[in-house]
Amino acid sequence: MEPVARQFPDVQFIPYVIPGRSGTQLLPEDLAALHRDCPNINAVKEASGDLDNMRRTRECCGDDLDILSGDDALTFAMMTDDAIRACGVVSVISNVAPAAVGNMARAVLDGRAEEAESLAGALAPLFDIVTVKTREQSDWGPRLCKARNPLPIKTLMRLLGMPVGPVRRPLGRMTPAGLEKVIAAAASVWQDNPEVLEPVAAAFEVDIEERLSAPEHREGLTYGPGDL
Repeated sequence: MEPVARQFPDVQFIPYVIPGRSGTQLLPEDLAALHRDCPNINAVKEASGDLDNMRRTRECCGDDLDILSGDDALTFAMMTDDAIRACGVVSVISNVAPAAVGNMARAVLDGRAEEAESLAGALAPLFDIVTVKTREQSDWGPRLCKARNPLPIKTLMRLLGMPVGPVRRPLGRMTPAGLEKVIAAAASVWQDNPEVLEPVAAAFEVDIEERLSAPEHREGLTYGPGDL
């Protein structure tokens, strides 16, 4: 990254720390060296899932590095931890709940922690479907299936009538059990905190309850029995 950052000094580079996907990790000390030597590396998207690692990043890099959450479910914790002081989120769930996610982050920054915590609680069922795990039966016995980001959220977007296409390979479709988890999460939010999804209903002129319940909206979203 450093040679490219030096070659294009007017471009801001934001390293993405996600060892679960990349198989390696840019450590806090590595990031600190990059931040020191390249002024255009002044932020990080942190999706290690390790709060201690994030605290070490702040310790090494100081206050002039922006730490952005790359994990919706940890955003509130990262932003309210005095040893991390994250300033925002690169959010997956904002694709279906941009206002609620944005309001949560702004509430923390404005010192309205109770409001932010309430919004985080309202969004929690959606945070839980960034990755969906199910146990599926196959010709060789039970197997664990993981519908990885962005598959669940794009499936939900299609289900809700938002103009979004399928995911790119090697990701495919969800299992029927996985889709049921997505629907249950969205239905829970719609029942308990409808304001989270009301902007979708208004923007795309859809009936959320009907989209979640009508079988015809599920067509093409899942694998069939012979696909597993």
